[in-house]
Amino acid sequence: MTQRSVDWLLAARMQANCLARPVDEAGPGGVADVVRRTGGLQAQTWRGAAYAVRARSTATTFADVNRVLESERSVIRGWFMRGTLQLVATEDAGPLLGLLGPKLIKDTERRYAELGLPERVRAEAADVLEEWLLAHGPSPRAELAEVLVRAGLIREPKGQAVYALIRHTGLLGRLCYGPGDTWVAVRDWLGRPLALEGDAATLARRYLTAYGPASARDFATWSGLPVPVARRAIDVVATVSFDVESTELHAVEDLPGCHDVRMLGEFDAYLLGYQNRHAELPKSIFPGGGMLRPAIVRAGRPIGSWEHATLRTELFAPADLAAELADIQRFS
Repeated sequence: MTQRSVDWLLAARMQANCLARPVDEAGPGGVADVVRRTGGLQAQTWRGAAYAVRARSTATTFADVNRVLESERSVIRGWFMRGTLQLVATEDAGPLLGLLGPKLIKDTERRYAELGLPERVRAEAADVLEEWLLAHGPSPRAELAEVLVRAGLIREPKGQAVYALIRHTGLLGRLCYGPGDTWVAVRDWLGRPLALEGDAATLARRYLTAYGPASARDFATWSGLPVPVARRAIDVVATVSFDVESTELHAVEDLPGCHDVRMLGEFDAYLLGYQNRHAELPKSIFPGGGMLRPAIVRAGRPIGSWEHATLRTELFAPADLAAELADIQRFS
């Protein structure tokens, strides 16, 4: 097994995750290309997802990110890997939910019980929400909450039960995000239902292509699959392995690495793709509480942080940010 350094590993991962900016297509097509190449982008915030696209492409704009979801519909925003909000390619949505959805629902059973949402209520809520969205189109949370109250499924239109039922219906592949902060019925939005069929080996290959070199535990952390399932899938698809500080890591190709400086948005997928990041994240980037703030990386290693609104930067190591700052202005 070939031995490699942590510095090599981080630069290789940066290249695998498209942070050498390989996508030069403008418009919604460029956005969709980024999403496909990365296997999906974190989308807890729309701004974070948009800046993730910018960091991996050269000609897309913020407006393109909006258009690809709302008009082109070649990507979907919903709950996928780890049950978190993601942007994924439309053709990947069904396979992902077919593979991950049942486990994500099972993992949420305790929370459903705390909220008083047994399986019967969840099943009826999925029917009620889908029927409403098919009849009325894009609807915000407040409107869907009232629908659930009128159906006798929850007592009040406030509280976490509303979101839990919306998310559950999304994990079944029956609704997703539409324009702005609304939800839509997938059958209406895409003109067809999702085919919920997926396999772990296909997802493992996608993961190693976009995040390798990585371990089976890294894949399990990123996807939400059980470690034994992740390990079997990685063993099937990996074509090359490396030893980095006595840890066996797998990949589908040996990459020279990207050594550029890149400004990443909040919740960037590159910093969330591994169990062991091999690079400590300071509190200015990872303050805790589930937050992951905008980061500046060079050769895959965090060297600073920045703010979306002001473009104020804080560097831990010297770096020339002129090109990145100019490109952020162009993108916006």
